[in-house]
Amino acid sequence: SGVEACFVLGKFDVLNELAREVIQNAVCLNDKIRVYVSLISSISSQGRMCDAIDIGLSVLEQFGETLPSNLDDDEVITDYVVHTSALLAQLDVEEVLKKEMAQDESKKFVVQLLGNLILPSFEGRRWLCPVISSRMVQLTLAHGIFKESAVAFALFGAVVSRSPEGITQGYGLSKIALSLVKRPDTKGHLSRVYAAVYGLINCFVEPLQACEESHKYAYEAGLCTGDVEFANANALLVGCAGTQSGSDLQSLANQLSLYNGKMKEMNTKTFLTPTQVYECFASNLVGETDDPTELSYGGKDLLSNMSETQNEISLKNQYYFTRMFLAYVFGRYELAAEMADQYRKVVPTMRNPRLANEIFYLALIALASADEEAKSEARDAAAV
Repeated sequence: SGVEACFVLGKFDVLNELAREVIQNAVCLNDKIRVYVSLISSISSQGRMCDAIDIGLSVLEQFGETLPSNLDDDEVITDYVVHTSALLAQLDVEEVLKKEMAQDESKKFVVQLLGNLILPSFEGRRWLCPVISSRMVQLTLAHGIFKESAVAFALFGAVVSRSPEGITQGYGLSKIALSLVKRPDTKGHLSRVYAAVYGLINCFVEPLQACEESHKYAYEAGLCTGDVEFANANALLVGCAGTQSGSDLQSLANQLSLYNGKMKEMNTKTFLTPTQVYECFASNLVGETDDPTELSYGGKDLLSNMSETQNEISLKNQYYFTRMFLAYVFGRYELAAEMADQYRKVVPTMRNPRLANEIFYLALIALASADEEAKSEARDAAAV
């Protein structure tokens, strides 16, 4: 449709006008389904995550699908996740993989819409992610396989993998997701599945180098299928994994520069600034900048771009991590300690490929700060 074409081309103003016209003139809710899906994707691509979520939840209610109340209550979310985890524990993997495709048309749209709310919730209201993935898994178990079921198992696997105790189950769910995404009747979501599987689960089990290559493949697959935002998510994860796994930094910086140029060309903002962070990080480490401890793009500090986005926590987390890393490596321990303090204020809810280096460099910076303090005290004592 024209709405979907406008989304792929990044012509969001035209998309919004077409969407309003279709929604106003459609005779029933089913006629609006594809428009709502594209509209939510469009709004989230522009960084308006909470707006996209509000529209999605409103449409879901029209289909009789309501998520649990009190979603700001950790206990409610935990109970919901534990219930879904218990359901999965009772099932054999082969039983899941052999399920027939779901036939209920209304449930198909519900799962499709829930799938489109994954990115906005991850970037805007992360406490929604566990509930959305849980509900998608529950609907799969109750009604059969949906096109988005592979995404559901991948994301739920990432949710349970947030704790070390959940890695085994999460890794098992990632295998289910990778098997489902290969089925001919569930194609089209490889980019989403790979982002969750290799960016949030398998990076703790398999070599990061393998994860990086998987993200590169998923980026190209996402662009080919029109899944632009998750293609960009994989571009970001290429930067995250590549800077932690010993990749050639010059090649990595060049690759990320190409990704960032494509994001600008397609007018998608969600992952542009954080991917620029890793491009600058790699460029600084190979000596291409005057001050290797700064993160600036086009002469402008990247932190100033982040204030314009709704999800500052995720972006600042990456900014402060990379700057504290650079400051330590280049011997500016006072700046490293300052960045470390800022980093601790914006720790993400999901574990990521940087985890080992985050812990390692926080410890090194603490030791360097203690050493500098001891030297300063010794100098003061000597002066007396």
